[in-house]
Amino acid sequence: ILLGNTMSGKTCSICGKWFNDSEFSYGGRDNRSYCKQCNKEEKLAYTRGGKEEAHRYREDMRNKWK
Repeated sequence: ILLGNTMSGKTCSICGKWFNDSEFSYGGRDNRSYCKQCNKEEKLAYTRGGKEEAHRYREDMRNKWK
C-alpha cells in the first residue's frame, strides 16, 4: 500500500499483484479489475475450454494468493 499521491494503482483481482492504473486500461475501457497480463491469459483459457476453463483459471490464480 502506498501512501500519498506518488502513484495511483490497485491490485489485480486475479493475480493479486499491485499495478499502476495504466495496467487496467485496455480494450477501449478504463478501470478494469484484471491487469493486462491476466486478461490475456484468461482469454486464452476461454479459447481453450469456454467459460468453464476461464472460470477455473481465475479461481486457480486467486487460490494462490488468497
